[in-house]
Amino acid sequence: MADKPVLRRPGGRTARTRESVLRATAEVLLTEGYEQLSFARVAAAAEIAETTVYRRWPSKAHLAADALVELAGTENPVPDTGTLEGDLRAFLAQIVALVARPEVLRVLRTVVSLATEDDEVARAKEAFWAGRFAGGAAIVERAVERGELPADSDPYEVIEDLAALVYFRLLVTGRPLDGRVVERSVARVVGRHA
Repeated sequence: MADKPVLRRPGGRTARTRESVLRATAEVLLTEGYEQLSFARVAAAAEIAETTVYRRWPSKAHLAADALVELAGTENPVPDTGTLEGDLRAFLAQIVALVARPEVLRVLRTVVSLATEDDEVARAKEAFWAGRFAGGAAIVERAVERGELPADSDPYEVIEDLAALVYFRLLVTGRPLDGRVVERSVARVVGRHA
């Protein structure tokens, strides 16, 4: 008798466990910082075995990156306003609102400062940024379909150009993040890519 394939239930126990772990991780990150994050603390807060956390996330950095991607995705759903400019403006305004929160800024600065000589940390940072760019790719793909962007547009480059000024001000100069930054960034992207 042939083995039957294992059917996984979307939204089942695995999804609930993942959601619980990521919510607990985000809570520790935002209230106490990356330094206080540990698998033991997250497992206790999520009310699961610590081994469950170890099995799914290879390092503390991966756990933090995954939680931050989830937080950003939950609080920054990819907008669909019907136009490239509208989508870019809404997307960047969401990013600005999220990173302007002191607790998010503190965690983001910590994540950015983690040493990339450690392969696990480097992979976690790549996963974090890949997750952030994946959401923005939908904006570019829809704009291509509507004929607002050329077919060969690189979603990564478009979103990188959109967010560059915000992250530069946030992490380097400390200059204010206001509506002018959003409008300037959107105009630059449209002018360069459309």
